[in-house]
Amino acid sequence: MTLANHNPHRACHTPAAQDAEQLLVRLEGRRVLGVDGEVLAELGRDDCWYTPEGMPCEGLAIPAARAAAHVPPAVRTAARRAADEAWMTGAVRAIGHLSETQAQITSDDVWAALQMPPRESRMIGNALSRASSLGLIEPTGEHRPSRRTENHSRPVRVWRSVRYGQQHIC
Repeated sequence: MTLANHNPHRACHTPAAQDAEQLLVRLEGRRVLGVDGEVLAELGRDDCWYTPEGMPCEGLAIPAARAAAHVPPAVRTAARRAADEAWMTGAVRAIGHLSETQAQITSDDVWAALQMPPRESRMIGNALSRASSLGLIEPTGEHRPSRRTENHSRPVRVWRSVRYGQQHIC
């Protein structure tokens, strides 16, 4: 911690001076100022501290600094892509299982089968499209009202299972 002085050549340092320091308050005569110059407290003639409103005060509460890890955008993007791909793999696996046990599948069925929801709800459609490109399901021209309350009964596509009723050798 550094106690700053008006004279930059006369800064006082505590024994444990830190590398990254931030000015929290400024001492100006009998006043304590915030970094924006706002008067936080003033020393009265009776040697007691008072708020700008004239109320006596015994201390100054400064919000604690919140630590946050700095993750470079490229690393954050790579991690999000890896997490999305891991989620997609699990979602397509769930659709594969549904395609073996149900003749028709909707996004509602996929939502119900997932152990973890996607980061964005539109990823369900991507998972269904990927499962279709893998030959697990194919789209039908049919739509039915969604059973999910957050969808407000909007129509969702019905997908036909390509694998339903087939015997699979493990």
